[in-house]
Amino acid sequence: MNKYFVKIPYSYTQYANLSGFVYAESEEEAEELACDTFNLYEDSHDDTDSSDDSDYAYDDMKVSLEESDINTQDIPQRNTASHFKPAEPNLPDYFLEDLPELSAL
Repeated sequence: MNKYFVKIPYSYTQYANLSGFVYAESEEEAEELACDTFNLYEDSHDDTDSSDDSDYAYDDMKVSLEESDINTQDIPQRNTASHFKPAEPNLPDYFLEDLPELSAL
């Protein structure tokens, strides 16, 4: 497995870059993985605006080999949705008991 540095320019209120690392077997796979920002590690948005309006220019992406022959055990783990525990509601018991009566009104 190899570690690739990825730099993706994007349009913003002003021009900026998204950069980070992806772990892949080849440069082509790194480009493919970088198209989903979830696959970026140590990602950084290099801009000065805080709006969420962006248009990534994947065609102008630059990928360069950072490290090669990395053991899969050395690749950082991602938090996945399977570990998500929903918050318990903060509703008092008496509120839930009164719902059937309230719906009949």
